[in-house]
Amino acid sequence: MNTAEVVVIRLETWVEPLDRPANSYLVSAGGLKFLIDAGVGQLPKEALEAPYVLLTHWHWDHVLGLARSRYAGTLCASPRTISYLRGSPPAYEGSAAALRAFGDVPEELKPMLQVSLSRNSEIKEYVKSVESVRTFNECEPVARGLVRVLECPGHSDDHTCFIVGSHAFVGDSVNPGSGLSVLDINDYIRSMELLLSDPKWLTAHPGHGPDVDRAYVSSWVAETLISKVRRLIRMRSLLSPNWRPLKDYLELLYGSENAFAKWVGARSLLGYAISLAKMGLAELNMEVQPWTIRAKEA
Repeated sequence: MNTAEVVVIRLETWVEPLDRPANSYLVSAGGLKFLIDAGVGQLPKEALEAPYVLLTHWHWDHVLGLARSRYAGTLCASPRTISYLRGSPPAYEGSAAALRAFGDVPEELKPMLQVSLSRNSEIKEYVKSVESVRTFNECEPVARGLVRVLECPGHSDDHTCFIVGSHAFVGDSVNPGSGLSVLDINDYIRSMELLLSDPKWLTAHPGHGPDVDRAYVSSWVAETLISKVRRLIRMRSLLSPNWRPLKDYLELLYGSENAFAKWVGARSLLGYAISLAKMGLAELNMEVQPWTIRAKEA
């Protein structure tokens, strides 16, 4: 594809408790217009006229704009994203995971949890009314070769990135100027290796924040991973051979943070626990509420 043929318009919408706007992108390529993600608010008329929207993942701050705008085009997503939007995410995914994992979240996090659960319900009702939902291989922009799909789990296990000409649409895999919650660190490392191994893209368009270039992405990912690994090691050092509620570690690792940062930290904590369990360094019991964790004996 001639990169000159690709036109990208960034659209920003914002609602509380987000700390900054959510991005969606109106893309023109090969004579076809389509959206990538949908933000959280009313979309402009030109965006609503795009016949397709491609979703990076199922989190409400990337999908709510479709429900609020009553978008009537075709939703394109991975089978896993479609399944989650229709109401069956696994125990470790989404806002409800905090309730399952911690039994009851700290008081300062309850407003954010209630908002998230309410918006997930709003999206689920909207998706029920959508007449056309397709997987990526059934989606015209992908089928025509205008969009290349990269599976990029890490932030969520359904996360997808898209390459369009010299543009990479990275969703929440890259979060310029801020931190990132990661559900599985090993998955995230593999995803970033895959993304950065593609030499064709020059500009990355994230789910939040400004457009950035390859050099920035490489540096940001490296710094993010250093921070994540340090906290992962810190959590492992705190584990004992005895079962202990996972929620105890929220205060130990994020007790000094403000409410929003602690909310992000709560999801990151689930990611550290899952990552440690997958590495064979911990045992995580998700059959009880709250979840419990202990160090795995050698």
